[in-house]
Amino acid sequence: MRKSIVNPDEWSKVLSELEGEFHKLQSYDETIIKHLGNISGKRILDYGCGPAVAAKLLQQLGADISVYEISEKMLEIASAKLGESAVFHKVDDIPDNYYDIVWCSLVLCIVDETMIIEIMKNLEMKVSNSGKIYIGLCNPKIYDIEETNLDFRFPKGESYSCNHDYKKIKKEGNYEIIERHRPIEWYLKVIEDVDLKVSNILFTPEYELKGFKIRDFIIFELMK
Repeated sequence: MRKSIVNPDEWSKVLSELEGEFHKLQSYDETIIKHLGNISGKRILDYGCGPAVAAKLLQQLGADISVYEISEKMLEIASAKLGESAVFHKVDDIPDNYYDIVWCSLVLCIVDETMIIEIMKNLEMKVSNSGKIYIGLCNPKIYDIEETNLDFRFPKGESYSCNHDYKKIKKEGNYEIIERHRPIEWYLKVIEDVDLKVSNILFTPEYELKGFKIRDFIIFELMK
């Protein structure tokens, strides 16, 4: 039976599947890492680290990595990979105004609007005054495409400007999730509301599938 993820606290059900998402790693993580350049010695917080796949790679590249997750099972895995000193179990324990880079990947597109505001405020608190925040999302512009290299998708026929949910089945791992579509302009308004500024917008590499040109992910680079 295919596993189904409906709520953010259910992601521990697909731990092994998440650790095997190599095409996502090549597309998403490598786009940000290439953009960051030399991160040796940089203080990086991975907020919503999952099973710490990206965090481990950042650590191997020389970053001083810290991680946070709502799932204790995920944090157990992160601790085994990174060391317990790298793991935060509570947001309040994470130092404020401290990190050179705060990395929040593919979290905001699976939580509700109230949680987005809370998360964005937390990210703003944790990054240093000269630091950067990287927020990655499934690209809202491809919300109505039925298949990508990563997913089978089931759009509902809603308009781009309308916030709505739809189902996706991940090709890597064959599990089902609920994607929460919000237009890019909606996210830009939230970013402005929490007093952050957009310094850059990145997209993962473009490819063509069944006549559609696709960029799977968008990444906002933010600063105070």
